[in-house]
Amino acid sequence: MSIFDNHVHLNPLSKDFFLKTFKKAGGTSINLVNLTENCRSFEEFAEKYDETISISRGLRQEGLEVVVTIGPYPVNYIEMRERFGREKAVEVYRKSIDLAISLIEDGKADAIGEVGRPHFETANEIIVESNIIMEYIFQCTAGKDIPVILHTESLDSNGMCDIMRMAKKNGKNSLVVKHFSAPIFSENCDIIPSVPAGRKNVRMAPWGKAGFFFETDFAGDESNPNFVLPPDSVPKRVAMLIQEGIDKEKIEHSMDFYNDFYGLR
Repeated sequence: MSIFDNHVHLNPLSKDFFLKTFKKAGGTSINLVNLTENCRSFEEFAEKYDETISISRGLRQEGLEVVVTIGPYPVNYIEMRERFGREKAVEVYRKSIDLAISLIEDGKADAIGEVGRPHFETANEIIVESNIIMEYIFQCTAGKDIPVILHTESLDSNGMCDIMRMAKKNGKNSLVVKHFSAPIFSENCDIIPSVPAGRKNVRMAPWGKAGFFFETDFAGDESNPNFVLPPDSVPKRVAMLIQEGIDKEKIEHSMDFYNDFYGLR
């Protein structure tokens, strides 16, 4: 059975720890998402993309199936704006988006993310500018088989539908994921929820159906493996569900959704 974690951050130092822990618990597949928190220039974003792609190669050599997601973190924009001003920050951020999309189109990565807007309260002008950037991402990926992994504030069903209306207005009709989503498995206007793999959340899922993911958002820090969730959480939750009597074939069908969504077959 494929057991897929849809959101994992790794660096060269934490790669082996994650791999050992995840595979030992039965994990088979991950979405490896770059972590650009410290990037402040186009060159630094480019280096982080290359590092993430390199890590993915090493993981594949060890038998893990890896989806690669690259892109500039929304909070980067705020920090660059404070340091360089709005115009320069927009220029660097957009160039970083363009590079990510180019690498995806070249087959070196699979999705753009995590992108979007800050998850905390901030000035209204930051939200407006972040939405403009998010619209640019939807425009750049419209009509292309490029998934967009969104980082935003917490969203309810109405918020998810607002996002999808924005996406469709800009030509992006599908392949949009809400990272760190509430367990909203319906009435979400077809945005794909990627839900933290806590016990309560996995028990709420409509196993046997497609259209959702579970994730740990493992932050790549071996010294603090429980932030956000431990790296073995998804396979352990699958084992728990089977023990509790959920049909294994239903779990397998839902878990296998990532292959179609990310175009792996």
